[in-house]
Amino acid sequence: MKEKTNDPIQEALEKKLCELSFYEFFKRAWHIIEPSIPLSTNWHHKYLCDILQEEANRINENRPKTKDIVINIPFRSTKSILVTVMFPVWTWIMNPKLRFITASYSADLSIEHATRSRDIITSDWFKDRWGDIFHIKKDQNLKARYENNFMGVRRATSVGGTVTGQGGDFLIVDDPVSPQHAASEIERENANEWYRTTFYSRLNNPLTGVRIVIMQRIHENDLSGFLIGHESRMKYKHICIPAELSRDLKPAALEDNYDENGLFWSDRFSRDILDDYKQALGSYGYAGQLMQTPTPINSGMIKADWFKIDSTKYVDEKTVVDFVIDPAYTANEKNDPSALLAYTFRDNKWQIVDCINVYKEFPDLIKFIQQWVVKNGYSNRSRVYVEPKASGKSIVQTLKKETGLNVREDKPPSKDKVARVQDISASLESGRVSLVKGKWNEEFLNQLVRFPAAKHDDMVDCLVMAVNKNMWNHSKVLYFE
Repeated sequence: MKEKTNDPIQEALEKKLCELSFYEFFKRAWHIIEPSIPLSTNWHHKYLCDILQEEANRINENRPKTKDIVINIPFRSTKSILVTVMFPVWTWIMNPKLRFITASYSADLSIEHATRSRDIITSDWFKDRWGDIFHIKKDQNLKARYENNFMGVRRATSVGGTVTGQGGDFLIVDDPVSPQHAASEIERENANEWYRTTFYSRLNNPLTGVRIVIMQRIHENDLSGFLIGHESRMKYKHICIPAELSRDLKPAALEDNYDENGLFWSDRFSRDILDDYKQALGSYGYAGQLMQTPTPINSGMIKADWFKIDSTKYVDEKTVVDFVIDPAYTANEKNDPSALLAYTFRDNKWQIVDCINVYKEFPDLIKFIQQWVVKNGYSNRSRVYVEPKASGKSIVQTLKKETGLNVREDKPPSKDKVARVQDISASLESGRVSLVKGKWNEEFLNQLVRFPAAKHDDMVDCLVMAVNKNMWNHSKVLYFE
């Protein structure tokens, strides 16, 4: 779209259309922030624009609010551009006195959204049409906060950031937790607590101001889950738009907008593309990020039928057997055992050669490890990784000193057990991990399918360690934003 039409009648018509309809503004302002990407629209764009426009009109008319809004929609649906970038700009055309506080999981992302809003305001296209209504004050023009000449404010912060002394007519949270941190209970709880204790109270007028949370679902206890679960205390209108038609669609009347194949946006999320995402994300990730209905994480994260049983192990000159060890704190059988796992990796697939739980202490444990790794194919190219918890450091030092094995201290985990399993679940579900047939299979699979409720999870820890050694260089992307 050209900056100038050189046709005052056409320009005046466009200006009027944009003022009457946020959706028309969204379409016509697109070229400012995405000049090289043609706009592809879908029914959900107008639907969300109309909802936001009604909220802006209501506030301008000082009508009371009925509910705040939670919107769940797949990634790459133009949600941030529409809600967090475009909407504040359009609203200022109608009423430049309004104040916005927007937040995302990182300050950089939130500032990027605010900067793109300002890029529209300072563009020639915008100034030619609405430059006489308001302008950004030069002495109040920071990346994270800027103010117009009517004292309207756009403030950008991060989830967890301070907003003390700040108030807004619109409080917008756009993706409060990154998908990469979705499995972290601490990250989720911190986001939920920040919203409840800090962000929630920042409305200038609680009777008319509106809170808007827009995000892809990433966990059953993410911010959307937290708010919807507390609906008796905090009233939210829940808009849920899954990538494929499902009974969880809200409101149900939106079903008529899905195509004959039950797809939300076939131009962007075709059946082939959705199948590819399902392969990359695994069923758990797909249920959350695409379908907006994350399943309870304790309902069986790992399935036995994901693992093919091989009759023989790989034996050729290219195959190297590596080992991982998850050490116990003591040899007491009331406590967790030490777990040892042997595996190979080739052709982007893992084969688990053997896995065992053992209750032994020094020096018997050292002797057992040496014998076990040799029995399972140790060579001069093999590596033995030991998790540095409990007696791990001592095991590394002793094995190096007494056995000559190529022993390496593994990096300590940065996430909890559930989060680590979730990280590798797509690799498991895709069938890229197989087991060499053996008596150990039953115990191994039983522990996996019962995780995280099983009494012991040491074999699970070993599996995570093994897959992580090669996953990041060879697997598909696990998360999408």
